[in-house]
Amino acid sequence: MTNINKKLRTISLTLACLGLFSCGQVDEYDFILSVEDQINFKAKAIIINGNNNSKYRTIYLDTLQSETYTSIYAEANQMPIHQRYNGENNIWATFHTPISYTNYDTNVNYSNVPYVASTSVRFDYARSYNGQTTGYVPTKLDLYTKQMVGPIHKSAIRKRDTIPVYMHVDFDGRYEVKDTLFIVLAPR
Repeated sequence: MTNINKKLRTISLTLACLGLFSCGQVDEYDFILSVEDQINFKAKAIIINGNNNSKYRTIYLDTLQSETYTSIYAEANQMPIHQRYNGENNIWATFHTPISYTNYDTNVNYSNVPYVASTSVRFDYARSYNGQTTGYVPTKLDLYTKQMVGPIHKSAIRKRDTIPVYMHVDFDGRYEVKDTLFIVLAPR
């Protein structure tokens, strides 16, 4: 055997031995804990409706402007630790509504403008800045997201229309939760 082959054989044998002896023992407690977390985990997500648990929410909006907006918040619980990515929850919500409107009040006609854009938004923790929590703070579950509703035309407010908002929450493709909120429009 040549000198190079002997060196390569020695290096590969050394690496193989290091690989065998450096393998640590799997902690059974961590495995059992993660299995228990997975079995006991129940995905939860809700659209927040103020202080009551009704599926109807009356929102008082200004009719001075031709179009206005409002926002709704949704909350979800955290995923088990072993299902997170670098500690981040991979939870997304998609909001949509079958209701749209056509605006004939101006020179420009808008047709089939949806009240809720069908976009996905991510759930996240409440943020803190200089030790103080800023923005929305979840009240019932751990994470929150915000969705804008609008444009809402003033004619819909005057007619006191009801907008159904459907939410579909995806917990990293493993779990799904659905919720609905009916927004009743009312003039101020």
